[in-house]
Amino acid sequence: MAWLRDLIRKDLSGVDKYRYGKPISELQRELGLERIVRLSSNENPWPLPDSVKRAIQTSLENVNRYPDPRSYRLRRLLARKWGVSTGEIIIGAGTESILHSLFHSIIAFGDGIVCPVPTYPLYRVAAIASGAAFVEVPVREGGTWEIKDIVDACTGRVKAVVLSNPSNPLGTFLERERMLNLAHELDSRQILLVVDEAYAEYVDDPNYLSGIELFRDIGRVVITRTFSKIYGLASLRVGYAIAPKTVADAFDKIHPVFEVSRVGQYAAHAALLEAEFINGIRLKTISERNRITQSLSEIGVHTEQTRTNFILVKHRKSDEVYEGLLREGVIVRKASDLGLDGFLRVTVGLPEENEYFLSSIKKVLAKLG
Repeated sequence: MAWLRDLIRKDLSGVDKYRYGKPISELQRELGLERIVRLSSNENPWPLPDSVKRAIQTSLENVNRYPDPRSYRLRRLLARKWGVSTGEIIIGAGTESILHSLFHSIIAFGDGIVCPVPTYPLYRVAAIASGAAFVEVPVREGGTWEIKDIVDACTGRVKAVVLSNPSNPLGTFLERERMLNLAHELDSRQILLVVDEAYAEYVDDPNYLSGIELFRDIGRVVITRTFSKIYGLASLRVGYAIAPKTVADAFDKIHPVFEVSRVGQYAAHAALLEAEFINGIRLKTISERNRITQSLSEIGVHTEQTRTNFILVKHRKSDEVYEGLLREGVIVRKASDLGLDGFLRVTVGLPEENEYFLSSIKKVLAKLG
């Protein structure tokens, strides 16, 4: 059966499978625990608003039919929200799916994609799947990147730069002036800037430059967002992008048909109308985030400041802390899976989940001495 191995692309030998957060059911099978708190995947833990639940129920009436392949109702609502044309809106099954099709629509085999790291590992997977060379730009001391480092990496056949802003897993962001400088510099070099704003709704800093502002200023950038985080629709897989019409048209030629379900389209449309509810989620998340970091500080645990719905916990025995938390029934994320050694990434959960995490980590640290 050696010929089957020869079928596989040789450049996939260096690609690791995505390491997702441990599922609750898996930990239950392994340890037989009754109570398990999952704080590993940066989901919104609060219940959905009633309007979204009703929209999901309504959508079920015709699940025997294919969904609208263009997601027109959702696309139109997003265009109105952001003041762009429907032709500049891309709808896909989450950021991952959008990036796969986007890269396939702009990359010829051997072109390059530059990415500041550490970052969301699936950027690399999407780039390599498209046949691109993936060029990494390491973070500087202080958890950010020099614009010059990113620009200097854009040599040869680099077609695009993909940037998580705010960053996953760092939780930091490029400030307004630096982002503008980067965007203008790349535009002058005819290199497409792709900004993933999965956590943008959580940012409460006036120095953050929203991607839509960047799009209005330059136009030749792509901004991706998701309904999987603050909107609470992670399992329905709905994401969107704002892109130049030329790019959006190319995307439409290559992305999977019917990739966003009718249920997902209806739920996302209803969630988008719940602006007040979503702002309430943001405020509660920030409040809980501050409470957790303060409580950890009081017991001598260092955390990095983030502008997202997760916290970075620094500990020299981070792997042992991770395993200890699992035995207590708390699932967090080893940041080493995301290219950041010595840290744990902890999602901000419901108040009672956060309290259970805090009590559990105290027990684990006491055992570790």
